Amino acid sequence: MSSKSTEIKDIEEIAHQAHLGADVSEHFTGHFQAKQQINITIPLELLHSIDAECQLLHIDRQDWIKVVCAEKIREIQASRILKAV
Repeated sequence: MSSKSTEIKDIEEIAHQAHLGADVSEHFTGHFQAKQQINITIPLELLHSIDAECQLLHIDRQDWIKVVCAEKIREIQASRILKAV
């Protein structure tokens, strides 16, 4: 990876670079999903609950958070569709 590509910080900057004609393909997975790392602060009690769920499911914390977020987004979107009908 070139040093220029490591300077790109977020999805908005990637979009800007793409708009300018730069090759931004290294920022995408094979599933055409942009990747961006985020940092969040989670209360310790919630973190312990998440870790307990991870142990039960034998998955790591990051994967559990991604799954739960995706499930919640699908739930919200389905609810909006039902309300629109």
